[in-house]
Amino acid sequence: MNRIAFLLFAGPEMPCKLQHALIFARDVDARGGEAQIIFEGHSPRWLPELAKPDHAMAKLFQAVMAEQLVAGVCKGCAAVHGATAAAVMLGLPLLADASGHVSLVPFAQRGFDIVTL
Repeated sequence: MNRIAFLLFAGPEMPCKLQHALIFARDVDARGGEAQIIFEGHSPRWLPELAKPDHAMAKLFQAVMAEQLVAGVCKGCAAVHGATAAAVMLGLPLLADASGHVSLVPFAQRGFDIVTL
């Protein structure tokens, strides 16, 4: 079984990276693997936009959320980019095990390959 964690760094300046992280995670899941998306770096800036039902990627994001494919959001990066409230509103965990940022160690210990976008 494939286990892949998609570490999304890109913000709204690179919409193709968000779209592909969502598509790739769903593809892994649909084929019997395990996928997780982690919002890190600039990517928490997406959250207020994705919370809007009329956003172009809102439907795809809601499908990913329903399939529980989002591991969480970097707490430090969400704070810097003003996205903490959106993360909480969306019910996403704020991850801060590595000096206020996401620790990749738990993912590696569980056998996840890490792919950065």
